Amino acid sequence: MSFIQRLKTGELSRWAVAFVLIPPTVLAILLPNKLFLLALIVVIGTMAWREFSVNLLGKERKGLFALGLLGYYLTIFGASFFGPDGQLAGLVAALVLGSLYLMYNLAPENDKVSVNLISRFALGHLYLTFLLSFIMLIKQLAYGSNWLIFIVLVTAFNDTGAFYVGSRVKGPKLYPKVSPNKTISGLLGGLAFSALGAGLSSYYLPLDFTLTQLVVLGVFLGFWGTLGDLFESALKRAMGIKDTSTILRGHGGIWDRLDSLLFNLPPVYFYINWLTLP
Repeated sequence: MSFIQRLKTGELSRWAVAFVLIPPTVLAILLPNKLFLLALIVVIGTMAWREFSVNLLGKERKGLFALGLLGYYLTIFGASFFGPDGQLAGLVAALVLGSLYLMYNLAPENDKVSVNLISRFALGHLYLTFLLSFIMLIKQLAYGSNWLIFIVLVTAFNDTGAFYVGSRVKGPKLYPKVSPNKTISGLLGGLAFSALGAGLSSYYLPLDFTLTQLVVLGVFLGFWGTLGDLFESALKRAMGIKDTSTILRGHGGIWDRLDSLLFNLPPVYFYINWLTLP
């Protein structure tokens, strides 16, 4: 494929966006003061929640969007300063705020609308708020910064392997009802790249885990992250949209970039705690 063809397909723009976003993300992760990472997650989460609100709650429901953000901030700050207890307390507060808003601002004849919005609002918090808050929990673990780099690296390797292997080898579709472009070859290529990324991490990141443990975790994250990608694709297909926004050329929206990462955060957190139990 020529340079012009690559430019037209958006392949170069994908790499350009990645090179712009990766340095500040890695810097915020590696800095010892967690406030820099917290600030980054506040910005990223705000943009992701905006996309979620526009696509699933409706542009006109600005009050519900504001409460969604408030609940997100409570959960993120709770996880940052009070650990898992603060995370859960913030999440409960977020769900209560949304429920109260809907109870007092929708007319009785709109019961079906109310139930629909409560479900979508709760999904936003369980999916975006809760899963993203694990970044701050992992940051506070031993080697927390290195573990976050590990997750980002393995997820990026999986995405890259799936994209290039799938687009070149092609073959049978993985799940055409949800994502018509994904192939079984892409899945296998992504898993192989995930293992490679995990293996490289064992040499360059002090994680106090064996090579075998990291590779097994890497392959699992490749598979699990693919489920996260498919889950977001299913939501977008149900809403009749291709991308959550066009803010990232060649990548879609912020939420589009978080789909695999969101699913990969909790397993790593629990895996670390499980293997470090006395």
